[in-house]
Amino acid sequence: MKILLVDDEMFTIRMLQNLIHWEQLGLEVMGYARDGQEAFHMIMENPPDIVLTDIKMDTMNGLELVKKIQGFSPDIRVLLMSAYADFGYVKEAMKAGAVEYLLKYEIERENLKKFLMQMEKEIQAKKRSMQEQEQLFQMQKDARYDLGCLFWQQVYQDQLDYRRMYDQALRLEIPVNGGAWIPVLAEFEDREKLKDAEGLWKKLENAALRAGGECRIYGAPVKEGLLFLAVFIPEVSFLIIITLMTKLLNILQEVFTYMDMSVFMCAGRICMQLKELPEGLRGMHEYCHLRFYRGYRTITDNISRLVEKGAFPEDGCKKGEFPFAEWEELISVMATESPEKVEKSFEKFRQAVARQEPPEQILKRETAGKLRDFRESMENQEKRLSELENASTCSAFFEQLKEIVSECGKAASFLQKISRREIRETVIYLFQHYEETVTLNQLAEMACMSRAYFGKIFKDEGGMNYTDLLNQIRIGHAMQLLQKSSLHTREVALLSGFTDYRYFCRLFKMMTGKTCGEYRKSSLMEKEEGRGEGDNAAYQP
Repeated sequence: MKILLVDDEMFTIRMLQNLIHWEQLGLEVMGYARDGQEAFHMIMENPPDIVLTDIKMDTMNGLELVKKIQGFSPDIRVLLMSAYADFGYVKEAMKAGAVEYLLKYEIERENLKKFLMQMEKEIQAKKRSMQEQEQLFQMQKDARYDLGCLFWQQVYQDQLDYRRMYDQALRLEIPVNGGAWIPVLAEFEDREKLKDAEGLWKKLENAALRAGGECRIYGAPVKEGLLFLAVFIPEVSFLIIITLMTKLLNILQEVFTYMDMSVFMCAGRICMQLKELPEGLRGMHEYCHLRFYRGYRTITDNISRLVEKGAFPEDGCKKGEFPFAEWEELISVMATESPEKVEKSFEKFRQAVARQEPPEQILKRETAGKLRDFRESMENQEKRLSELENASTCSAFFEQLKEIVSECGKAASFLQKISRREIRETVIYLFQHYEETVTLNQLAEMACMSRAYFGKIFKDEGGMNYTDLLNQIRIGHAMQLLQKSSLHTREVALLSGFTDYRYFCRLFKMMTGKTCGEYRKSSLMEKEEGRGEGDNAAYQP
């Protein structure tokens, strides 16, 4: 504990400093002051536990200092030093908050130690009491939060009958009569950021206050990355409810954006009673369908549909059919046609998906399944297929799909020329392992041929030697990376299988007619103009 000595006589200060061993009592003399004003400045900057002060001092006396301390921090204990002539001041100081006094001429080691030890004991006891109270309060708060979470999770899962819902809501001081409820589902792109629940709820409550109309926000995490919010608005005017709710949703999106949290929010229809919330939620369980197509940091609402208890409007959560005809056409074109026709067919399929909006899982299942069947060996694509199936938005899905379709199409187009099984297997291997070091000896051994014979057969079948094909595959991959990433060209070279950076730059210029920088710049310009160069530019096998 810290103690501050206050006296206008330096002799008294030095006497007190040397009178006892402060450290042995668990006390630290943090400093001294020559009057009450100086002492109070020190107290405000660094509050002590005990102040030992004289009464009569210039500028600000001990009585005034006691009053100031009580106003600033009543927990600071004040021990007065006085003379008999000051006894009237002493009585006033005791009334103002001083806890004890010592007569100056009677100050000795033992009686000073006695007072200080008593003060320390009282301070420690008070601190323990405060800690216990804080712990109890925190336990009650945690228990209330846990009970609240359990309640809202049960509401979300429709596990409570009306009586149980009513009783539990009353115990948790949740409104059960009057006003309106609007269910909101919020899905977070970065699920780790949802773990700081306490900090997040404070911001949500502040957002409700900003919205006005005495809005209140309840709810709980119901799944990983998914938050169920129940917004209560005490107003019964339909127009006011819609206005306040719209304002609140926009404020919430601002809060999440400020916290660098990408969130998709979906608001359901207005429920005029608490017990209607489970019914209102049923129309929202397919909301992820909208999130997939519209992306994060968007809001979808159905709050204006007060009466209808169905799902979302026709222009919202409609579930179309998977465009099988367009997808089969794309698969066929990948196996037989040029990269230009592949890209055209790909765009046709993309537009069909945008029109029909098939359910997310059906879209992923049908595309990934067909791609796996497209070639017997898809080892090089399995990682990408996994990323395709885990894509969180439609745009991310098609970005990944385009890469897979492009590479499958290139491989299929080249394999059409080759009749011998051994050579086909080595070609597939090149498409799978282009980023690795691949030697002629390695390929010849795979084909069970001599080095010279394999080189001759490969060129006869494919129309080029294996190094030309490998370089074309690698340069094609480098072009993709330059188009879609901001990676340094050295990183692009390494990721494309080139260990010699200078050789990569020369080869890229020779095959594309542009340097890496020029190619990236032209690709960005064409993308901004809405033309896009595509993955089929320049040299394709």
